[in-house]
Amino acid sequence: MKLYELKSEAMNFDRATEISPLYYEGYNTAREEAEMKDIKGWKGILNIDKRKMSAIVSNRYNIVQHREVIEAVADAVMNLNISADARVRDNGDSIFVDLTFQQQKIKLREGEEFFVGLRLINSYNKTTGIVVAPRLLRCVCNNGMVVNKIVPGYSVKHTKKLRENFEGIVEKLLKKMINSIDSFKTLVNDCIGDSIEWEMLDKILKDMSGAEKHYKAIKRLLPTNPTRWDLYNAFTDYATHGEQIRPNVEQKLQVTSQQILTTPLRQLLPKEKPVEATQ
Repeated sequence: MKLYELKSEAMNFDRATEISPLYYEGYNTAREEAEMKDIKGWKGILNIDKRKMSAIVSNRYNIVQHREVIEAVADAVMNLNISADARVRDNGDSIFVDLTFQQQKIKLREGEEFFVGLRLINSYNKTTGIVVAPRLLRCVCNNGMVVNKIVPGYSVKHTKKLRENFEGIVEKLLKKMINSIDSFKTLVNDCIGDSIEWEMLDKILKDMSGAEKHYKAIKRLLPTNPTRWDLYNAFTDYATHGEQIRPNVEQKLQVTSQQILTTPLRQLLPKEKPVEATQ
């Protein structure tokens, strides 16, 4: 979707509100009876649309609504006169927004071109603050790849001053990614040069996929003679195109795929559990 459509879609996202003061049931020893006591210094975050408590936070915490984050980043990108496409995954308490800048491309090797983009995350349940992470989209197969282990992203505090922050962040992030082409090329070449025997690959895949269904699905995406680059692409392919993957699981798979990209093969092997001595 386009940015104006994204801003319209944002009106449908879950809203949150504060509950303060909070109370818990204590015991008054003088009266020898139960009573409700104020929890000093803390408040609740209620997801209004889900009608459930999202988190208990300190009184210093400021709610930033999903809609406010979306509008701020969309306005920032439009003010920079950058054309962008957006994809949104809504998890209620958390939103994941992927922006792709179709006019910003980097070429890492022959046949390997990528669009530059970013991932935006906001949550009400304190799993994250506001996160802006660099992202690549592979032109050939549209694999989305979050790459904040190579190009550091930004974590933004929950405050109301979003628009001016985002404009500067988006501009800096684009420059960082364009200036990191050589680092990307080195990583890709190293990964392509690392062939994996199936026995080793199976151990790594079982350990890193997190669940049997992910393990089987990713394994089916691998070629006959895989390299570390193939394993990385299989993870990102499944994370991007896998059916019925929850947004938080997709994010976890993206984190795992970056470990594959940046870590030597031997270090990816699961650690052997010590054998217990028998009497």
